[in-house]
Amino acid sequence: MKFRTTHAPPGDTLVHAGDVLTAIYFISRGSIEILRGDVVVAILGKNDIFGEPINLYARPGKSNADVRALTYCDLHKIQREDLLEVLEMYPEFSDHYWTNLEITFNLRDVS
Repeated sequence: MKFRTTHAPPGDTLVHAGDVLTAIYFISRGSIEILRGDVVVAILGKNDIFGEPINLYARPGKSNADVRALTYCDLHKIQREDLLEVLEMYPEFSDHYWTNLEITFNLRDVS
């Protein structure tokens, strides 16, 4: 599959507010915080997913928050276009995926 594993040390910023959301991230180890300005709006950990639900939007949006590692993190990410390509190739998996995917934190700026 087209997942890429990435590692982040504490304090590393993974996504900045205003960044174009080109990937979905799956946390396999560690904790991250999601900040709007200096305010922590969420803390996510193992098995959480962040990014944007790509099935709801035709084009990638921009992040409404910063995402920063609190601890050493292992994350798996897949680019939006790669995920759409895989889901198109495997329609049965695609149905299951869309039914069961729950984005823990939607970073899309809707303003």
